[in-house]
Amino acid sequence: MSALAEQQRTRRQYFAAPGGSHDRLIRLLRVLLPAIVGVLIAVLAFSPFTENRELSFLLAKNEVDVAPERMRVTDALYRGEDSKGRPFSLRAGSAVQKSSTEPVIRMSQLSGRMMMASGPATVIASRSVYDLDTEEVRVNGPMSFESAEGYSLTANDAVLAMKTQIVRSLGRASFTGKDGFTLVANNVEIDLRAKRMESHGRVNGRTRIGTFSANKLRADLNTRNVKLIGNAQLHIRQGALK
Repeated sequence: MSALAEQQRTRRQYFAAPGGSHDRLIRLLRVLLPAIVGVLIAVLAFSPFTENRELSFLLAKNEVDVAPERMRVTDALYRGEDSKGRPFSLRAGSAVQKSSTEPVIRMSQLSGRMMMASGPATVIASRSVYDLDTEEVRVNGPMSFESAEGYSLTANDAVLAMKTQIVRSLGRASFTGKDGFTLVANNVEIDLRAKRMESHGRVNGRTRIGTFSANKLRADLNTRNVKLIGNAQLHIRQGALK
């Protein structure tokens, strides 16, 4: 063994000898490392109470547009089901929800489609409001309804319940059957499923044979049976029954 190798081995033996520098280093690390870990744990534990949570930023833009509405959608489509599980859909040219606290959507150029027992039916309105909670469409102005059976309904200022398929018309409503039967009345409720019409308060209108007025009206649109209740007046056109 050379003199250099013998010298290096002697140094290693001295370093590893009991009470040497290696032992002193180990004793120091046994004390220092746990202390460092304890300090780190204390810093992490108390940092949420002392850390400054404020955040500031600079938006480099000359103008910032703030939308007054929560949601504005072009060509919006909503789908749902009625109380019997049949699908319906509402499509609008534009839809606006002003606030998340207001569960209504204002729609323009509304077109709706609902599935009925006899087949699909369509609804068209220019301006309307859709209530997300009640699933009702409130129409401001005219509304038209066409069924697969061939009858139609037009109404002004009406409310259409998509779940129950009931129309409540505050203005004038006109029902036209596929055989030309026509019944026009105001302040009425129409059950599109059962094809029944009933007034809420005094009513006036017309049929193919003449005009009428009464305190109340009940009509079965399937059988063409119209019942006038209270102060009923009917003016039959000459020759209308021929």
